[in-house]
Amino acid sequence: YGGEYYRDRVDSYSVRYRADGVLSQVDLQGPVADDATYELTGGYVENRLPRIGPVDLVIGGRYNHAAADARRVREPLTGAATRVAAAWHAVIGSFRGVVRLDERGRHNLFAGFSAAFRAPNLSDLTRFDIAEGGQIETPAPGLAPEYFVTTEVGWRAQRDFGSAAIAWFHTRIRNQIIRTPTGNRVDGLEEVTKRNSGSGYVHGLELAGSLQLPGAWTLTGGLTWMEGELDTYPAANSPRLVRAPLSRVMPLTGHVALRWAPPSTRGWAEGAVRAAARQDRLAPSDRVDTERIPTYGTPGYGVAQLRAGWHPSPAWSLVVALEHLSDEDYRIHGSGVNEPGRNLVLSADHRF
Repeated sequence: YGGEYYRDRVDSYSVRYRADGVLSQVDLQGPVADDATYELTGGYVENRLPRIGPVDLVIGGRYNHAAADARRVREPLTGAATRVAAAWHAVIGSFRGVVRLDERGRHNLFAGFSAAFRAPNLSDLTRFDIAEGGQIETPAPGLAPEYFVTTEVGWRAQRDFGSAAIAWFHTRIRNQIIRTPTGNRVDGLEEVTKRNSGSGYVHGLELAGSLQLPGAWTLTGGLTWMEGELDTYPAANSPRLVRAPLSRVMPLTGHVALRWAPPSTRGWAEGAVRAAARQDRLAPSDRVDTERIPTYGTPGYGVAQLRAGWHPSPAWSLVVALEHLSDEDYRIHGSGVNEPGRNLVLSADHRF
């Protein structure tokens, strides 16, 4: 059990100059409200119940309270100062169980159920700044908190020759805070603001495993698939919610590695590949955000690397790695930046 308290105190401003260096405008706030505070208070408890036969149970609960008080917020059209103040609270919980299928605990089934809560923050409520796609985001007082409920079930096994795990998860979404266009223009830019969406979900499947092979070889790998949808506003001033793909959901992604580590030596070597499929299931906001996401989606990629290491002593570890062998441009979906190209890394680690 425990508790926590967190407080932000914010002072912000914005000063604009023309290209010739002459002062053109002084705003009453910067990217978020001026003269603002944000407080988070929480208390939590968790109890691991006595084992019931082959079943381990853990139950937990948490109380959250959030309060925002922004005293100087710019009204988008008039530029006048307004005040935004609100508070929210919630009681949430979690429950998790593990069933041992054998006496040594090598095979287990697990399941979990948990709830989550996120109150609007100062950026959600009072942001006045450039958003994705060259738009301008304006304050959004009156937002409601986001709520999530997640269910997870799975199986995992551990044997002398390897391990395996599979897990399925499903998260229900309510009131997620999203950017939507208003149809207005502010300071010559298209205006977007935050609104609460309707209901939605994200679900997925995760696989992982390892296998000990003859000759001191070990094969490991993993695969993740997920998909989500959300009731959202598709266009400016749209009065009706429309079901659309959830924003920035990762595509089918996997990795595999083959490692050689003979016990009679102090060295090891490994080759690994990471790969992701193309992601073209885009939310309306993703299609606008062409700075981060290409018009027709983020292309798939494959990245290979070679690594080797040596332990000259128990305290020292030396590693050499050649990363991204193909040296082709790629980016992680939604990141907005291309990852580094071919890269040589030399490292030494000493522990004492």
